[in-house]
Order: sequence, then structure tokens, then C-alpha cells
Amino acid sequence: MGRITDGKNGDPLPYVNVYLENTALGAATDEDGFYMILNVPPGNYTVTASVIGYRTMSFRDVEVSIDLTTRIDFDLNETALDLGETIVVEARKPIITKDLTASTAVVSSEDIKALPVTEFREILELQAGFISGHVRGGRTGEIVYAIDGVPITDAFDGSTVIDVNANAIQEFQFISGAFNAEYGKALSGYVNIATKEPDNHFNASLSGYMGDHVSTHTDVFRAIDQVDPSSIRNFEGFVSGPIVPNKLSFYINSRYTHFGGWINGRRVFNPWDITINNGPNVPVEYRYQIGRTGDGAFVPMNGNDRIYLQGKLVFKPVSTLKFSYNFLADLMQYREYDHNYAYNPDGDFKRFSNGYTHIFTINHVLNASNYYQLSASYFSNEYKHYVYQNLADSRYTHYKLTNQQPQETPSFLTGGTKPQHLNRTTDTWTAKFDYTSQITKIHQVKLGLDFSRYRLDYRNLTLIQEAGLQDPSISGNPFVKVHIPNPDDLYEYTSIDLYTRKPAEFSFYLQDKIELSQMIINAGLRFDSFFPDGQILNDPSDPDIHRPRRPENLARTLAERRTYWYKDATAKYQFSPRLGVSFPISDRGVFHFSYGHFFQIPNFELLYQNPEYKFGVGTGNLGVAGNPDLNPEQTINGEVGVSQALTSDISVDITGYFRDIRNLAGTRADEIDLFGGSGTYSQLVNSDFGFVRGVVLTVEKRLSGNWSAKLDYTLQTAKGNASDPAATRNHRISGEEPEVQLIKLDFDQTHTVNATFSYVSKDDWGFSIIGRYGSGMPYTPRQSINISKLLTNSEIRPANINVDLKAQKDFLFGRQRIMIFARILNLFDFKNQLQVYDDSGSADFTIDEYTFQHQNVPVLVNSLDEFYRNPLFYSEPRRIEVGMSFYLNP
Repeated sequence: MGRITDGKNGDPLPYVNVYLENTALGAATDEDGFYMILNVPPGNYTVTASVIGYRTMSFRDVEVSIDLTTRIDFDLNETALDLGETIVVEARKPIITKDLTASTAVVSSEDIKALPVTEFREILELQAGFISGHVRGGRTGEIVYAIDGVPITDAFDGSTVIDVNANAIQEFQFISGAFNAEYGKALSGYVNIATKEPDNHFNASLSGYMGDHVSTHTDVFRAIDQVDPSSIRNFEGFVSGPIVPNKLSFYINSRYTHFGGWINGRRVFNPWDITINNGPNVPVEYRYQIGRTGDGAFVPMNGNDRIYLQGKLVFKPVSTLKFSYNFLADLMQYREYDHNYAYNPDGDFKRFSNGYTHIFTINHVLNASNYYQLSASYFSNEYKHYVYQNLADSRYTHYKLTNQQPQETPSFLTGGTKPQHLNRTTDTWTAKFDYTSQITKIHQVKLGLDFSRYRLDYRNLTLIQEAGLQDPSISGNPFVKVHIPNPDDLYEYTSIDLYTRKPAEFSFYLQDKIELSQMIINAGLRFDSFFPDGQILNDPSDPDIHRPRRPENLARTLAERRTYWYKDATAKYQFSPRLGVSFPISDRGVFHFSYGHFFQIPNFELLYQNPEYKFGVGTGNLGVAGNPDLNPEQTINGEVGVSQALTSDISVDITGYFRDIRNLAGTRADEIDLFGGSGTYSQLVNSDFGFVRGVVLTVEKRLSGNWSAKLDYTLQTAKGNASDPAATRNHRISGEEPEVQLIKLDFDQTHTVNATFSYVSKDDWGFSIIGRYGSGMPYTPRQSINISKLLTNSEIRPANINVDLKAQKDFLFGRQRIMIFARILNLFDFKNQLQVYDDSGSADFTIDEYTFQHQNVPVLVNSLDEFYRNPLFYSEPRRIEVGMSFYLNP
């Protein structure tokens, strides 16, 4: 939007044509010289103004961002003749964004290209307020991820369905403040990803890189000194262009990645190896006969293979109507390191994650002031893990092999296979409608509604081995036949968790963006509702319908018990007001304020955990039951800040924020007694709470003089009664009293610093550096069990620091460009301690190790140093990647 005036006398110029070159977007000025072009996709444009009698003028590289207004004013000069000349001006984005009422990081495709990042999550980790999946002290799973305006978050655990390729992103927005009413279903943050649009001319690129970890930390990471340049392989490319010029165009992006990881196991044992214990009467050094049939090869245990594919079609039958279809697939096979399986890597799980997304969108401009967007989407996320895919695989081993290793000294497993099979799929169908109306020059009203239907299929089972088998140390036979647990068998059905649930959500919002000359207001109201598909117990003291405890229930058949055993969970509703205000305090300073109530249904894994309330026999706490009748989790977010331009290129922003967190899911402090007094169990309820406050200081120098830089510092305190839903139960079963006061949360990082520096030479070369610092997070010292609950999270782990570097050089050959680049992650090979032992506060030492050393226990399987130097306790070592990109530009 903007105003066009006569360059000589400043009078407004009506009926001037304003248009975005190479698009069908444009408008004409009104009698006051005012124009507005709505519905502009994010990106960089050339904006041109022309009218008879005046010289045509263009602003080049005008940046447009999601939800933000870009103002371009023209002063046109008269001309007696139409000389066909155009005055071209390089647009400079205002260093202060005046209509930004909530903390929002905006990262363009050019920013992404310059940074030493290859993954979407690496971009997210650079943003102030984001710490290892937690936003401003919130739990994981409290973020919504949206692609092209459509949420694509897996409602089961709050993860992303698709990890979008960084090179396919046109613009990335991370909103950590009190976001507008149009954004819902999130407590902590909202991630907006706009994917690239197809070009109306042919464009293509190919890129590849290879690399490996190069580190001296052989005391922690096995074989890290054996450099293999093919351990990391990445090949990707895109092609874009018209099918029917100006009507139908396409964009295709694909990527294959092999990531060898940095944690290796060693195949000392195979799963079928047998260890024989000759009894306590034999000296320890001769007590065990340990079978070792492994080949000794190093095996990657935290690597992955990934295939990413995106296809986008855009059809514009007329300039005011656009149809688009976006398909994304993200297929990954990977492993997660289990320290116990370090010498028996083939006995651990193989893991698979397959995400598919289909988004169909209609965007229709009704007139210069009104347009709507209608979206229909389907996305599916499947996760599964197992050792062997075939349930009848003859290589499954006797369960005793996973507990046969020597117990006199800490030892890795010497054989065995994990018997679990897990397969879960979350399918989501969403219809979303958004209508935008520029009612006046001041008021832009937006309203919308969306409906989501879910289908959650969950199948988790522990394979049952055939009965009556001898101990393998006696029979010499490690293999067994296994079968799927029978849900109708009273002894086997507790080994299977099988359910299908179909909940639904409906939301509606209304918001008004009021753009006054001295103030911008975002005011809105959101309504959310949730319809759970689940049942709760009528009698919590007798939860298991298959094995009732009360005599009167025992006397009835299963069919009779089903008529009164459960009752349906109730629907949930919530109204959430939102308000954001921004107004100038000087010609180069802006004050901003935002406040809102936020609503989120707990993740489905909490609602539907153990849905049939199965508990075994015995005493003590026998397990946890989910609760489909959980109320919405709620947060009140507020922030206030000021942005000030120090020079034409340097700005500073300081923002203070708070988060009042209520009704989080947690395990109730008072355990539920089972009838007969034989045991108890825990159930998830809305019992947890917290309070977060902090300050963010950001100093940014935008690109000028060939360099740019940004520094943000966050000072934060995050406290609550529990860091995760199971914390209260874990306190109970470990003999501690549950917390009834605010304590430091596990992810409370007091000091966080992110810094970036980029240099771009006029000779087509450049480099960028990312530096990060995080103070240590809290942990609970072991003595707290014996002394006082006040010691919970009373100690601090060591701080972490990391530096990443990217350098590149461009070579131009006419219309082609070749870029050679190198990336070094963890440039200085810092060995950061992510986890520590609770008796020492260090990952490098534990009193347990010291005790065993002085007992002179012989090395039977592994050394003490191998066992107690857990690679998961440390950050990723130095990684080096070298590659080349080829660009075919118009």
C-alpha cells in the first residue's frame, strides 16, 4: 500500500496504475492518491507506477511478508513526452516494522541461503525463545507448524508431519509472542512456512554435498577419527516453469540424504549370542562363558536415510482466481541410539517415519477490497519401529538373552532382541476458510473457520514367545517362535495396546487490523471446540473391564459389563481474546504490546494412553491411564517492548514477556486405589501449572557495506510444578513427595545468546558465521531423595557453546551460475555436556564409576570408561561438508 503524489507540488495523483511486474497483481489510486494491493504472496517484487503525463517509476526488490503491510510511496515527475524511460529505485525495507505487534522472526529465502543451515529445524533453533523444542519455557508439543496457511502438526505428539526442505521455503515466520486470533491450537509458538511459488519462466537447480564428522573426541565417540567423506551424502534439486504460459505452472523439489550420524556401536555380539553364568562359586573372571560371534564392525546408531519430494501446481484461469495443489512427502528410516545395545546394535529397533501432505487451495479476489481463501488438506504421519519387520521372523530370540550380561560390573547387552512392534498413524482432514476485507483504508477485517477430523490408529504390542522353552544357557538354542498377543486372552491382552479414535475440532475467529497514522491495532477473538472420541470410567477403583475386581462385576459377562462400565468424554469449548498494539514513540522508534489467551487440546498420546485401563496384578503403582476427558491446556501470554532504529542500518529491540500457564496435563498426586487394596494407579488430569518471564534484547545490522549481523540475548526464568506429565508419578514411585510449589523446569535456560554474521563480497564470494551460547539447564542431585524435595532441579549443568561456519564462491557463465561451498558445524569441536550424572553434575565422571574402579572388578564385556561415557550426554562433534550447486537462471 502507499500514496502517489506529484513530485513537484506534492498533490495526490488519482488513477495511477500501480502493479507488480511479472504478476497479475495491481491497483489504481483513488482521488487521494491512495492505493492498496491485497493478497500478495510473500517474496521480492518490482513495483511500478505509471500514468500519462508522468515518468514511470519502479521500486525494485520490494519485500513482502506474511500478515505485514509493505508501504511504498511514489513521487512522480511530469514529462512532456513519453520517452519510454523508467526511473528505477532500489527499495529499502524499513528497519523498523511498524505493524509488528507480537515478537515475530521473519526469515526470507535469501536469508536461508546465506546461513550455514541445511535443515528447517536448524533455522528454527536460531530464533530467540526457541530452546531444544521448547518455546519461552513451554513444554514440547505446544507449537503449531503451518505450510501455506494450513496447520500440518501431528496431533498425537505435536511433531511436524513434514520437515520442509529449507531450499523450498520462500519465507519462514516464527511467532513467539501473543499471536493473532487467526492462529490457534498452540500454547507457545506458531511457525508459518510459505513454500516457493512456481515461476512463469523455466528455472532449475542441482546441488550436492558430502562430508563426515572430523573430531578428536575418541574418548566418547567410537571410530570418530576414521574419516569417511561419503558418510554424509546429500543430493537435491528443483525445477520450475510454465506448462501453459501465464495460466498453469509447476514447481518440483526433491532431495535424498544419507546421514551416517556420529554415534557408532560395535558389533561385538549378535542378537543370538548366549552368555552362560557358571554360578557364584566360580571366581568372577572365570564365571561367564560369553559367546562373541560379531564381526567387530562399527555400526552407525543415530543415522538416517531420507527422501523428500514436493510438487506444486498453480492454475490461474483469470487474474483474480488461483487454484493450487501442493504435495509433500517426507520418508525417513533412522535409528536412535540406545547405550545398552552399544555392542549388540542389531538387537535394537529400526525406526521409520513417513509423512504425506496434500493441500488444495482456492484463492479468489472478489474486488479490490475483498478476497477469500478456501483450503482442503489431508495429511498422514506414520511411525513404526521393530527389530524385524516380519512377525514370524525366525531370528527373534529368547527374552532371557536381554538380561544375561554380567551383573557384577556395568555391562552392555551381550545378545537379545527387543520384542516390541509399534505402528501408529495419524490421519488429518482439514477444511479451512479465510475471508479478508479491507472495509476502509483503516480497517482490515479477517474472519475464518476451520474444521479438522482425525483418525488415530495405534498398535503397540509385545510379541509373545512360545511357552515351555528352556533357558538358552541350558538348551543352547537362542531362537524362539513368537506370536501376536491375543486380546481375548486374559494373560496376553496386557501385552497389546490397540485402538482407533476419531476426534474432531472446530474453530472460528474474527479479527480487525486497524492501521491508523500513529497506531496499529490487531484485535481479535477466537472460539475453539473439541469433540473427543473416548470413554472414561464410571468406577475408577475397578478399571479393567476384562479382569474386574469387584465381586458383583465378576458375576456378569463381558457384554453386560460393557453396558455400564464406561461413559463418554464431554466436548470442550474455549473463547480466546487477543490484542496487539504498535505505535511510534519517535520518527524511528516503535512501542509494541500484545496480550492473549491461548487454548490447546493436550496431545492425543495423553488422551488415549492405555484406553482400556489395563493394569497387571501386584502391589504399588501399576501404571498410568490416559484421560480423554482432559480439559484444554491454557496459557495467558503477554509482552511489551520497544524497537528503535539507531542508524539507517542498525536497530535494537527489547521485549519483556510473561506466560501464566494453567491446566497442563499431569499425573494426579493422589493415586487411585484399586478395589481390594492390592495396588494403585495414576491418571492424567489437568494438574500442572507454571509461570515464565523473560527479556529479549535484539540488535540487528541489516545488509549494507557488504555485511550484516544480528545478536539476540534472552534472559528467562521458567518455573512450574512439573516438567512433564509423568513427573508427579515418577516422584511418587521413587519415594519423593510431589512438588506443590514452583521449581525450575528441566528446560529452564537462564541465558541464551544467538549471533549471526554474514559477509558478501562484490567478487561473488562470501561467508557466514553462527554463534550460540546457552547457560546450563537444571538437574536434580541424587541426594535430594534423601534430604529434601527443595533440592529438585537445584543444581545447574555446564553451559553450552557452538560456532558454525559457511563459505561460498560463485562462478558465472552467462545464464548459469555455479556455487562451491563448505560448511563446518561445531567449528571448534566443543564437547558440550547435554546431560550429566546426578551425583557429580558432570558427564565425564560419576561416583559409581569411581566405586567400581576401586573394587578392581575385571573387564568382562566392556571397560568402565566405555560404559560411563555415554555419547548421548554430549553434543554433536565437528561436522564438515563440501559441495557444489548449479543454478540455471532466466
